[in-house]
Amino acid sequence: MTASARTRWILLAALVTSVTLVRAGAERQYDLRQRPGVTTTDDPRRVPIPPRDTSKDPVLVLRGGTLIDGTGAEPVANAVVVVQGDRVVDVGAAATVPLPAKVDRVIDVGGSWILPGLIDLHIHFTQQRGDDFQLYRDSPAAAAIRGVLLAAQLIDGGITTARDVGTLDDVALKIKEAAQRHMIDAPRVFWAGKLIGSRGGHGDEITETASGRPRSLEGSGRHRVASGPGDWRLAVREQIRMGADLIKLTAPFTKEEVAAAIDEAHMLGIRVTADAFGDYVTWAVEAKIDAIEHPLAIPDAAIRAMVKNGTAFVPTMTAFYNPTKLGYPSAHIPPGAFYYTMSRRFSMTHEDNMETLRKARAAGVKVGIGTDIPFENDQRYPSDYFQELRFFREAGYTNKEILMLATGSAGEILGIPDKLGTLQKGRLADVLVVGGDPLQDIENLRKMRLVIADGRVLRDRVTRPDASSALRP
Repeated sequence: MTASARTRWILLAALVTSVTLVRAGAERQYDLRQRPGVTTTDDPRRVPIPPRDTSKDPVLVLRGGTLIDGTGAEPVANAVVVVQGDRVVDVGAAATVPLPAKVDRVIDVGGSWILPGLIDLHIHFTQQRGDDFQLYRDSPAAAAIRGVLLAAQLIDGGITTARDVGTLDDVALKIKEAAQRHMIDAPRVFWAGKLIGSRGGHGDEITETASGRPRSLEGSGRHRVASGPGDWRLAVREQIRMGADLIKLTAPFTKEEVAAAIDEAHMLGIRVTADAFGDYVTWAVEAKIDAIEHPLAIPDAAIRAMVKNGTAFVPTMTAFYNPTKLGYPSAHIPPGAFYYTMSRRFSMTHEDNMETLRKARAAGVKVGIGTDIPFENDQRYPSDYFQELRFFREAGYTNKEILMLATGSAGEILGIPDKLGTLQKGRLADVLVVGGDPLQDIENLRKMRLVIADGRVLRDRVTRPDASSALRP
């Protein structure tokens, strides 16, 4: 070997070693933020924060109901749940759970079922509502008002956690902060910042999807246009800098762009999901993306790869059933398809989407529940969430599986199963009490009696049985 060849080999070996060390260093750095005994924020960012003295927080006890804890374990009759502040401090059969010396409130929920709060993994808080919305100019302030109203509707349905995967400016972040500060009745919010996509791609089209309303040539506060792998990396960093809990990508993109964005987010310990279809799904899954939204033309080989790489699936069946079967009358959108959109030009049917969901179930893909309703939010929430559950039943999922998807599995997809999605000691106190057994009939989830979010009783039809119901057929 010549001297120049040896030099090239030495340089190549040094480069490989350097890349390996950088990657290992990034992984070790992420591990440090997860070390036991360190208090962190209750979101996927897991930022270290000072510990707080919770000993004086009020204690709430639920007793007498049947517990379904979200782990898949068998139901527990005559259960007790002890909540202090925003945490479940004990849970189980009444005979095994000692009550604290000081209890501030006891609610008897005998004859009911106690389960974790429901989770919607695909919300856009700033989506349209009302029959006359086209008469009004949009703004961040208007979007925030819509978001707060939607947040209350979700609580009405027992949905105590929402993953916002694309919003106007920082509206979803401010709803998250307002919920954390107990300023409004709202679910726990995890937000994705701006959608990241290509110029003219989904989210950056010149007309609004379905309605055809013209958009500004100046771009949108909902979307970050990126071009080339380096810029896609920068766009990811920008969203994380803004406080995003996850990253949302939109097709079309190149193989190199999607791989760069996923790699950048994972180096920073943040999960990634994508609105994609066809080969774009394949490329994202090959790059080990954490989740795929929507059931759009996913190749069979991509479904197999999702199982292999641990990619989850949030199918949002209702989001495509509504426009193809019902339309959106208030937006003057007839049924049949998405209109005026380049990124939804391909044909789609509810039946094909259902078949994709069945294939995902048969393959063993981890699946979660999400809705993604772009219009008529005032009419369609929370009922469309329960419509989504019905579609899963039609696809062959059992009631027990559906309940797991809406609770424990959703916590895993969010990346915080140690904090959310199950009723166990130390978990966040998001609790739903319903008046019928959801394992017998998933529709019993609609019989909401008590909603506790972040340890606060936000809806109470146990001690206030005459409270009006917001649930619609």
